[in-house]
Amino acid sequence: MKLLTSMTFLIILASAAQSETWKCSVPYDEINGGGTVTVDDHRLVFVSNWPHREPEVAKCIKTGLTSECMISSIAPTNAGGAAVFMKLYSIVWETGSGPKKIKVREPSVIFSSQEQGFEISDTFPAIGYSFPLVECQSD
Repeated sequence: MKLLTSMTFLIILASAAQSETWKCSVPYDEINGGGTVTVDDHRLVFVSNWPHREPEVAKCIKTGLTSECMISSIAPTNAGGAAVFMKLYSIVWETGSGPKKIKVREPSVIFSSQEQGFEISDTFPAIGYSFPLVECQSD
C-alpha cells in the first residue's frame, strides 16, 4: 500500500511539472495595441496596452505542441434571433521552449428565429491575423 501511495504522489508531481505558465510580451500593432499574453495548458489571458479594452480570457485545450483556445459570446438580435461571435487562438509551441506566435480567427454567425428553433441566416468570413510573442518567460 505504501508503494502505491508513493507512486501516486510521483505521478501527480510529474504531471504538475509538465504544465507551465508562460508570460510573453506582444509588440504594438494596429489590431491589438500590444500588451501581454499569459498562457498555460488550459487558459490564455491577453491584456492589451489600450486602456479601453478589457482583458480577454480564453479556455484552451493543449494537444502535443498545439493549443487551441476560444472565447465566444451570444447576443440577441432585434428580430428575435441571435448573433454568435467567436475568437479562436491557435498557438504552436516550440519543443523545449514557450510559444512564439499566435494565429487568431474571428468567425461570426447570425441565426434567425424559426418556428422550431433557429436557422443560420448570415455567416461572416473569419477575420484572420497573427502576432508574434516576444520576451517569453516561464513561471
